[in-house]
Amino acid sequence: MRRQIIGSVCVAAAVTMMSGSIYAYTAGTYTGSGTGHNGPVSVEVTVSEDAIENIEITETSESVYMGEVASEHVISDVLEYQSLAVDSVSGCTISRQAFLAAITDALTQAGGDIDALKKVEIPQKTGEERTIDTDVVVIGSGGAGLTAALQAAYDGADVVVLEKLARLGGSTLTSSAMLVVAGSKLQEEAGIEDNVQNLKDYFNERSEGIADPEWTDFYAENINDILNWFMDLGVNYTKDLVLIQGTTTTPRAHMPVESGRELIPRLVEEAEKNGVQILTETPAVSLIQDENGRYIGVHATTKGGDDITVKGKGVLVATGSYSANPEMLARLNPKMDNIEILVGSGDGSGYNMLEKAGADMIQIDYIAMMYYFYGQGWTEFPELIPESPTIPNCEVLSVDGAGKRIVSEDDFTFEYTKINYEEGYHEGYCVYGQATADKYPIMTRLGLTTKTHNGDDFGYKEDTIEALAAHVGFDPEVLKATVERYNELCDKGVDEDFGKDPQYLVKIEAPYYLLRMPMICTDGYNGARINEFAQVIDTNGQPIPGLYAAGAVASAQVTNINYFGCGTMLLNCGVYGREAADHVVSMLLNK
Repeated sequence: MRRQIIGSVCVAAAVTMMSGSIYAYTAGTYTGSGTGHNGPVSVEVTVSEDAIENIEITETSESVYMGEVASEHVISDVLEYQSLAVDSVSGCTISRQAFLAAITDALTQAGGDIDALKKVEIPQKTGEERTIDTDVVVIGSGGAGLTAALQAAYDGADVVVLEKLARLGGSTLTSSAMLVVAGSKLQEEAGIEDNVQNLKDYFNERSEGIADPEWTDFYAENINDILNWFMDLGVNYTKDLVLIQGTTTTPRAHMPVESGRELIPRLVEEAEKNGVQILTETPAVSLIQDENGRYIGVHATTKGGDDITVKGKGVLVATGSYSANPEMLARLNPKMDNIEILVGSGDGSGYNMLEKAGADMIQIDYIAMMYYFYGQGWTEFPELIPESPTIPNCEVLSVDGAGKRIVSEDDFTFEYTKINYEEGYHEGYCVYGQATADKYPIMTRLGLTTKTHNGDDFGYKEDTIEALAAHVGFDPEVLKATVERYNELCDKGVDEDFGKDPQYLVKIEAPYYLLRMPMICTDGYNGARINEFAQVIDTNGQPIPGLYAAGAVASAQVTNINYFGCGTMLLNCGVYGREAADHVVSMLLNK
């Protein structure tokens, strides 16, 4: 794909500033390449003898709201300032580095002095003070923020969205963007019989009394409307509905064809069409109250140094969680001490704002996480992944931190995670024999040749169970008994203990293999308590006037370590984003 971002620019000032000393190229057009989130990126850079004249993108697989934002920032700065000292584009680090690497590659071929170009300073921009008057202020442009902003605009409000990153979409952009829905059009078309009561029963069973049933019931009753709304906006959902708990429940997880990369652009396009003003690279600094204590706005800054005051009649905090803030994560969830992979873009700023505002902050010792076999430094992907929520390898034996079998390996992975975590273990393990190793060579090779984030070997191979147990501190007799019982069930062809599908019963014979399954985490749970209108509740149990919250920053009331399944986190964004918008407009604007 060829796309010209920015054409030739006037570079006289930059050249004069450097007296032409480092701008010595062999004139021509050069192709450079780099590696981004989704694959290779390529650019063509045209230079004269003393200037970078033009940059075109010739190949990219980067998403619109991540890759294109990064490319535009990088290319514009390189051209304007004739410099490779480009500031990081917040939220687009990998994409930024990919485009910058491609440009650097091309300039190297052109004979440019790369070290000198990296030292050309980009001047600091001077800011100004300004005030924006609106009705509703939304902090964050993820699934919750954009849903709320769009609904408020539909309701007749003027809306301003503040986004700290250069891109839009928050964690939703890089998620599967699944929605768990019962009784949907897609289910009917697929001949799947389901209804809202079934979904309520499922949520309440999985919650085990931890999540508030009024909340989960409200989700079940309203999420179909959200799905239909997204579909009306042009979001295309795959016809292949996903099971959210192994093979024991109805397929009801609905996923956009292009995941969050499809959902977010549709929400943005519709929001802007309905007059929503979206300000990127504009982090909220503090909330504003009027003389009566009602929250009416936000102080914010911009990358250019502007000091902005956005005044409205209500504020929605939809900033995501705190999972991108290591210090806050360690403080709020000290038991999360073996995290191999951590995603999510929330930096905890919304949490801090709500806490400072006097919100009742709910504390949970775990975050959204699973134990499964995956490594952050891997350069290839296993055929299947033991205890994965999406591509599980059920032909292994999963054991807890003591070497005991606790679930069927074809159950939804959160059942295994829940039991292992509640037993006090911060890592899982799986065991298998040579037959499975031969069938899944990539999985096995990764286990035997890579290390976890803390330097442990990811996997081990031994001729005896006793030697295998020694690597992770198991009682060898316990693990030996577990394997012997499992092999007995394999010989019978029936899992009398946990009901595993017989097709996955593969006997474990020497040599033996063991793989570690560390914490794979997606988002934080701790956050503000809210009511059915998404109003933030204070420590006395009363709504804080003018203050709302939705999404991951306010999800603690509707979660459990035994997660409801892929696609339930977005329920909070969609359902309560709209509730907040409807309430702030009807109650505060009298519209």
